[in-house]
Amino acid sequence: MIDSDIPFRGLLSIILRSHRVFVARELSSLKLTDAQVACLFRIHRQPGVTQDELSWFFQVDKGTIARITRRLEERGLIMRKQDPQNRRRYMLSLTAQGEELIPLIRKVEDRWTDLLFENLTDEERDTLMEMCRRLAEDAMKIRGVEDDRGR
Repeated sequence: MIDSDIPFRGLLSIILRSHRVFVARELSSLKLTDAQVACLFRIHRQPGVTQDELSWFFQVDKGTIARITRRLEERGLIMRKQDPQNRRRYMLSLTAQGEELIPLIRKVEDRWTDLLFENLTDEERDTLMEMCRRLAEDAMKIRGVEDDRGR
């Protein structure tokens, strides 16, 4: 049983750490890190995103993103294309092999969600998801982001 005095941030941390462990276990055959999975999804959602934009979105340093994207590129999951308007910048997109992983990863994410919400009614689940979307939007506003594409 979880202590009733754990603050909101602590509860979120428990859920997110448990999610990370679950996804790592379920996708162990792919040998992808949590950060690599997150980058694959972001690139899938926003083809042409740059490393700088990923760094800003995930709030991690540029070197970290460079290492993650280099490994994804070495594995043939993403490709970098030089930005014609700025030759020092590269736009990222998924390769066909990278796109093939998205449904598999999404299936694992859906399974996690189903397991996490199995003790909630459909109405409770819908209410919680709507409240979390609103909290996420408010958190992005506090951070100075208009939408989940970093704009």
